[in-house]
Amino acid sequence: MATQPRIPDDLVAGFAMMAEDGDTPAARIAIPTELSRLAAIPIMSEGSFQIDPVVHECIRLFNANFNGCTYCQNARQAVAVQAGLNEDMVAKLMNFERSDLPEHVKAALKIPNAIHSGPQTLTQEVWDHARKYYSEQEVVDIVLLSMHGCGSKVAVTLGLEPGPQASSRLFFPSEEVYGSSPELKRAVEELERQGVAIRETPKLDYTVNVKVHEPEPKQRGARS
Repeated sequence: MATQPRIPDDLVAGFAMMAEDGDTPAARIAIPTELSRLAAIPIMSEGSFQIDPVVHECIRLFNANFNGCTYCQNARQAVAVQAGLNEDMVAKLMNFERSDLPEHVKAALKIPNAIHSGPQTLTQEVWDHARKYYSEQEVVDIVLLSMHGCGSKVAVTLGLEPGPQASSRLFFPSEEVYGSSPELKRAVEELERQGVAIRETPKLDYTVNVKVHEPEPKQRGARS
């Protein structure tokens, strides 16, 4: 791990596992498979967020930067890359309003930006601007994805964030980490029928511009 755990070993094991139920202390803080699927993987399966994969990944990465989670910052979803995401877009996310990112992406990013700043800053103007590009359901899903993406703050706070060495690559929807729900299986099979690579392949060559968080140096004279 990239950080020093701040909780007992039995809870660390519980946090790392993907659990659906259970009443042990470990299970109570485990990451539910369904939550991981909804928040991390940009596939519009039944019951999941109905958001374009590139927009989904831009929101996830925007959240990762806000949360300071280097594992999340350096993971890339293969589905989104195949749909058009690239490292040039990723580099512009934190200054999206002054960037040349597509207007529909900027409209979506204004929602997590407001949520992180304070939900009261999500004005009607921000909401109406998003509705120019997205349906009512899509706007709601963008809000929910923005909130789900805050979950990595728990890992960072507890000292359980795995760090960039555990990611810094493409993640494919067939990987075990995303669970094996029937809905996800059907969605992945449909993607494969459409010609989308659902598992690692040499045909998809992509390099992540790895980002490593380094604490800002203290100002001279500042108290420790």
